[in-house]
Amino acid sequence: MERAVRRRSAKSAREVREPHDRLGLAHRPRTANTVSGGVSGNIVQASSIGSLNFYGSPHGPGRTPRDPDQPLPHDGLYIRRNNAFGTRSVLGVKDLIEQGVIVGQDQIRFDDFVVARTDQVPGPRPGEAVAVSHGLAAVPGTFKANEATTHFVEVTLKAGDTPPADVPATEPLPVNFVFVVDISSSMTGEKLATVKSALHALYAELRPMDCLGIIAFNHTVSTVLPAVAKKDLTIDHFAQAVAGMTATGATDINLGVQYGIDEISRHSRSGRTVNCLYLFSDGDPTSGERDWLTIRTNLAAKLRGDLTLSCFGFGSDARMPELAALAGLAGGHSTFVTRPEQVTADLHGDLSRRDHLAAIDIQLRLDIDPEVEIRHLYGHDLVSDPRARAAVLRDAVRAAQRAREDYGTEALPDLITEEKGIRIFAPDLAYEETYWVVLEVRVPPGRDLSGLGTATVQYVDTAARESRRLEIDLAGSPTLSEETVAVHAIGLWTSEVTFYALDDLYDRDKEAAKNRLERHLHALEAAHHHLPAEEFRDDQVTLRKFITLTGTLGTMVAFSDASAGGGFVHTVKTMNDFGRVRSGFVPHY
Repeated sequence: MERAVRRRSAKSAREVREPHDRLGLAHRPRTANTVSGGVSGNIVQASSIGSLNFYGSPHGPGRTPRDPDQPLPHDGLYIRRNNAFGTRSVLGVKDLIEQGVIVGQDQIRFDDFVVARTDQVPGPRPGEAVAVSHGLAAVPGTFKANEATTHFVEVTLKAGDTPPADVPATEPLPVNFVFVVDISSSMTGEKLATVKSALHALYAELRPMDCLGIIAFNHTVSTVLPAVAKKDLTIDHFAQAVAGMTATGATDINLGVQYGIDEISRHSRSGRTVNCLYLFSDGDPTSGERDWLTIRTNLAAKLRGDLTLSCFGFGSDARMPELAALAGLAGGHSTFVTRPEQVTADLHGDLSRRDHLAAIDIQLRLDIDPEVEIRHLYGHDLVSDPRARAAVLRDAVRAAQRAREDYGTEALPDLITEEKGIRIFAPDLAYEETYWVVLEVRVPPGRDLSGLGTATVQYVDTAARESRRLEIDLAGSPTLSEETVAVHAIGLWTSEVTFYALDDLYDRDKEAAKNRLERHLHALEAAHHHLPAEEFRDDQVTLRKFITLTGTLGTMVAFSDASAGGGFVHTVKTMNDFGRVRSGFVPHY
């Protein structure tokens, strides 16, 4: 259940006056054509190096930044900032930097600099699927996201590596997949070939009762394959339907997706099927309804609460902010496709998760003493829009229904509907996944830590087939050491700084990215001096490589290709086909 990816405009975020911001968000004024280290002369821009360059990056809707001098509210509903599958994603920004790539990832993780540190968190007890841990650590130095912070507070849920052997088997719900495929002329070639290859790979993974349907659209729409159970669909019939899709014409996204919603109802059974609608497209609507707001309004009116809508964007022209907003209407995910295997991997992940859930209907409430300021909450955003709030509450209703029908378990009364405390509705947790909630707080000088606050964590344990609720004294009997809490908090902070630096690069400001990363390097050095954890040393090396890569952007590259007749082709080294929104990162500041 990936939440809506919301973006802010570069201008609104950059104009914040931030003299003491530890994330380094203060920026010098600049003009639109600022490119530090650019190249002049007769340079040919080769699409093989990366078709999204400094001169055209997508921007999401404007968003008023939060004043960092003010603490976060003690009462509010929060959701995870990025995709729901953080620790199981194949590749993240840290991996890419190590491989000499700035961006172009399969599905980027927000928590990439802490994801490998799950061995520091206790696992579940025998017969259970999830363990809940907590810890508290003082922050004596400057290695923190907010200058006023005095302590890190952590609550972490960790699923086991595999389901316990004695857990009763359950037959996974049948999936009901409908694919809405853009076959406009711009999808010619590798883009459409990628979609077709992914459909074939998914067909091979389906079980006999799983259903598959295909809608194709350009300026018109057609039902290429009415949704049908795999047991009734021969491979020859399926292959013929897929092969018949050819690219031509314009793009009517509004009509295509509405057709997909209609088609998925053919086999949808409320609570008894996993209903997933997928949109594959590479650009703006150029036919039919062209206004994205109207398209979202039209689709929202037709979407039901028992399906998810996920979007795959192809090429640098793909409007990822708009596709992400569509996905957010129905709890899906959005993926910017840079390599063909991404599509297959993402679809396989959606299919396989039905067999590997450790906990569902996960809700947390943190009640922090009013005298203690909440200065930062890593990786989560406050839900302020009424429609977004309503969508979260609908997800909770569906989760309770699944608990009853799939696991014979009655969910506990919702925590997130209350109006008190920091409430978090977490994504379903699969085996091998870990979910982090880490706060920075300011405890008044001289105040005793007792009575700092409490955390209530509840979920449906799929192994025990029981609803669980834990009440935790955040200042008492920690199960995570202070060192572990500090390592996790600073790792999440490093992730945030890295994502801000990526935004700098998309704003064509290499100098800002370099300065930001160098400031954070100093913070990591200070953290390592205070606490000689190897993670802080390793992260310094990764950021130094990131700075090195940043310095190469805008420089000239020449290469020869004997198969093309030899000779040199000149290009400018740019960021890979990506798009700002793929980080899913929405700054608080």
